Amino acid sequence: MSSCELCGRTMKGRGRNVTIEGAEMIVCPQCASRFASQPSKASDKISAPKIQPPWMQSSASSSTSSTLKSTIKTARKKPPLRSEITLDDMILVENYAEIIRNARQKAKMTQDTLAQKVGERVSTLQSIESGRLKPTKRTLRGLERELEISLLEPIDTVPIKPTLGSRSGEPTLGDRVI
Repeated sequence: MSSCELCGRTMKGRGRNVTIEGAEMIVCPQCASRFASQPSKASDKISAPKIQPPWMQSSASSSTSSTLKSTIKTARKKPPLRSEITLDDMILVENYAEIIRNARQKAKMTQDTLAQKVGERVSTLQSIESGRLKPTKRTLRGLERELEISLLEPIDTVPIKPTLGSRSGEPTLGDRVI
């Protein structure tokens, strides 16, 4: 028996020879009905309109060129800079295991159901709750969402204090290392 070239299912019979996005494939009936554009003749094949970059277009197609330029300009706009704290600027709280366990018990959830909702193994969740394992970013976000808690806190910057020994009052290289 042969298998579908698109989804991999084993097919009873010989499958269907169809064209999907310009490639001829032998696929199962389900994939053929969902994805195929089956032209009856070679001359009936539908081809997508070719879009040339603005620098390759002639001056006759200036209206298309101007709309393409405006589309390109809007696509290149940079997102506004955020002054918010990102996930990289956060650190896991020290008592995360206790917070997770208390929140799960307060929500009257078992470890099995919480692990299933977060998409983690029960053994992994048990290790996190016991404090032996730190959760990954994905698991952390899932736990915060399901238990409605916050497990991250902003990283505090440590101010540099000048020592009494420096002449100019500015911190020395040794102060920065400490």
